[in-house]
Amino acid sequence: MNYTQKSYKDWVESQLQTNPCITGLAEHLGCGLGTASTIVALDYPQSGHPAPTPLTVAEADLTKLISTTSTIHGRILLVENIRPHLISLLGEILDVDPIFFAGHVTTDFKDFEKAPPPPSLALFPSQIARKGYLHLHYQQVLDLGSADPFQSSSYSLKSDSNVPRNVRRLPHLSGRQLALVRACCSILVRNVKGSWIFDPAVKTVIETLRPGGRKAYPSMLLHGGFEDFMPSVSFASFTSVTTDRSWDKKSILSSLIHYFCNQPPGFIASEPSILSFGYYPIRIVLAEWILYTHLMSRYFKYYENTLYDIENRLHDSDIIDLQRWRRRSMQSQHKLILLSEFVDYWLPQEADKQPWNLTLKDIKHVLSQLEHYNRSLEHMIPVATSIVQLLDSRRSILDATNVSRLTFIALVFVPLS
Repeated sequence: MNYTQKSYKDWVESQLQTNPCITGLAEHLGCGLGTASTIVALDYPQSGHPAPTPLTVAEADLTKLISTTSTIHGRILLVENIRPHLISLLGEILDVDPIFFAGHVTTDFKDFEKAPPPPSLALFPSQIARKGYLHLHYQQVLDLGSADPFQSSSYSLKSDSNVPRNVRRLPHLSGRQLALVRACCSILVRNVKGSWIFDPAVKTVIETLRPGGRKAYPSMLLHGGFEDFMPSVSFASFTSVTTDRSWDKKSILSSLIHYFCNQPPGFIASEPSILSFGYYPIRIVLAEWILYTHLMSRYFKYYENTLYDIENRLHDSDIIDLQRWRRRSMQSQHKLILLSEFVDYWLPQEADKQPWNLTLKDIKHVLSQLEHYNRSLEHMIPVATSIVQLLDSRRSILDATNVSRLTFIALVFVPLS
């Protein structure tokens, strides 16, 4: 009897009936080749040296690399801008649950009648936590430059990556065009010791034009990205070391390589726990969430000023924007709650719990900020809606008055003509 060789894509499609949430992954695996992914292996030598050695790996050599572990104490595999072929390759080599890749690929929330929800919404937090892998979903703040080229641009843009992420254009501030891009860093512990899969730096955003065209805009992280969360270098160390300690914060790949020069709390290279392995990515993502809360605060100030100048600035589009911010706030809280549940679930296995207790406090702090702004939105939206309705009523009265005047003129002057 002949058996055809089944692929990872075949396995994903066979799981669709039991797990509809992986529909986005099945569709993504059918996409084109995409651009080349960046793969870096951080190998810990058997000599016990705490700092890993970064090694850039070609896709063609990945299978051989993963099978060769006898000469190392531990290995971390970093994959930036993963493409469909590499998803299938890693899925087959490491026997990865399709829900893991589906959680990384599917981050947008389509209408429920058109597509099933992604794993982050389809599964209970307890289910997600005990699976042993983590998706860190977050928002990055982009600076697209001057607002002038975007006067007639679409609200919905896309990132130029193998997994296109939603980019949302925001109302311009002080002549600058800001935007929010969804991003994801996914963490998996396997026999390769551990893997990170994450998005590339968003250097270009794409606007889809009709018919079938597209337009690219350069982008960069606002203010250079997140704040460094590690202890500051002392002046004595600064003067004694001649090498440059800076790194490219725009790239999460560079950031992770930089931070893993120092071992995270509780990390054992030969058998890393999921929390110790995810410590630095979690801290990076929390720092990004802090920037997001500052952005929310700035836009709340913008809308408050709009309410004071209702004649010239308040429009129906502002009501729509406020509704969008409320929806974003709810989704953001959900993402942070999932992270908090994950840490709570795995915390008992950690010997040193203090870093994670502090991390939970930081998550709680960001959540409290989001809840505060969400409550403000709940109060602001009805007020803004009422003001718009009053303005519409005033315009209707003025229009009716003008019509009455025209009618009077017609009655008086038309018979005399």
